[in-house]
Amino acid sequence: MSRIEKMSILGVRSFGIEDKDKQIITFFSPLTILVGPNGAGKTTIIECLKYICTGDFPPGTKGNTFVHDPKVAQETDVRAQIRLQFRDVNGELIAVQRSIPCAWPSVIFSKYRLECIKNSKDR
Repeated sequence: MSRIEKMSILGVRSFGIEDKDKQIITFFSPLTILVGPNGAGKTTIIECLKYICTGDFPPGTKGNTFVHDPKVAQETDVRAQIRLQFRDVNGELIAVQRSIPCAWPSVIFSKYRLECIKNSKDR
């Protein structure tokens, strides 16, 4: 029987974006129970498992709120990373990883728009 051994999460929702913030969850056989107060990340852990196994973002998010917000991190871009280690039916250790980039959208102004802003009375 295959079994999940470890999963690391970086840059997803409230999980930080720096290596020191990486969270590693060790799964125990035959059962792992996630316990914690509201907002601790229990649902995020389950959603990360679903995302790394299927590539599907949580319902209703389209990935927008799944990755740590670059504005909150005061960064121009954030790369979320989920890594999963599991043993297949033959006992061989397999590791898979998914990365999700997220960046502030670029804003490009035309020369005309810049002139309008420059000449605005509200400056």
